[in-house]
Amino acid sequence: MGAQRQEHLPDDFRNELARLVRAGFPLLPLGGGADGKAPLLRAWAGPRLPLARVLAPLYRSGSLVYGIRLDGLAVVDCDDDDPELVAAMEARFGPSPVHVKTPRGRHLYYRAAGAVPNLRGEGLPVDIKTGARAYVVGPLSMRPDGGTYSPVKGLLGQDALPVLRAAQTPPSAVTEPIPVGRRHKALIREAIAMVEHVDSTDELAGNLAAVRDARCDNASTMPDGELQAIAAWAWRARLENRIFKGRDSSLSLHRLALDALRRWPNDSDATAFYVLLQSLHGHIPGKRFALDFKAMRAAGLTKLSIPRLRAARRTLEGAGLLRMVGKHRAGSVHQTYILTRLRTDGDDGAGLVHIQKPAI
Repeated sequence: MGAQRQEHLPDDFRNELARLVRAGFPLLPLGGGADGKAPLLRAWAGPRLPLARVLAPLYRSGSLVYGIRLDGLAVVDCDDDDPELVAAMEARFGPSPVHVKTPRGRHLYYRAAGAVPNLRGEGLPVDIKTGARAYVVGPLSMRPDGGTYSPVKGLLGQDALPVLRAAQTPPSAVTEPIPVGRRHKALIREAIAMVEHVDSTDELAGNLAAVRDARCDNASTMPDGELQAIAAWAWRARLENRIFKGRDSSLSLHRLALDALRRWPNDSDATAFYVLLQSLHGHIPGKRFALDFKAMRAAGLTKLSIPRLRAARRTLEGAGLLRMVGKHRAGSVHQTYILTRLRTDGDDGAGLVHIQKPAI
């Protein structure tokens, strides 16, 4: 449901923005994007905006969402409002007197204290946002989908914020600066780790900006446009189920393949074998691999007997889902295969094969 132009903003909302501006917090009007969290102004990372320039776009757009720019601030952004997770963060970084409940998690406010650890890299559903080019949605905001940001402890601008306490990161966490020649690939890895825990490409780009500013050498030479392109790529890959993070990944199966396998007499074995091959090799298009049934059984990848595995392989070949690309050479090389994708008769995509009707 799109936002409607507001004749007036709720008194408590407008008064909260005025109070925060008087307390010295730089605010910005939000309301763009599907979740209403994108800035309504292009140039927002410069000088602090007067209250009128924050309120005017909110009136025009009907938005009840604003952001707090994190100049000198740090916010521990928990994706989950789990008391144990919040307690763990405060045990690590010190108690925060200001908590804001978000639609799915919690914001803990601190004063900034230099470089911050990459908690996503530690497997935690938490970001630490800080810096003049980062922001969080402010308290009393209401997104277009009805999600609210509610103060649940303390009052921003009234309760003195402590400095984010320096924390010892685990030895396995990567804390070294990222050199110039490796920044792009490093931020792609960060985007892959973060993308399933954010609500929009704008939020992801903001998180990447925080990593760039905290860890990248010569951060000022890496433009925001590059981060936005990485965020857009990662978001699209997420929507298309192409994010691969080892065992912590989703597995995509094409429905045409499952339709084709149901037409064969040993479809259950063939389907199980197809899922296994997709899990092992399907994330790399065109990957060539050998099929060593003895080794697969020894590794515990399958409990099917070798005769049943051979029959399943023949079914996949007959259904057009598996194709041999390298022949066996005695004593040295196994037969090699690739997974192929089916297509309908109306699809002329190159490199794909027709569904073959099994001869039963």
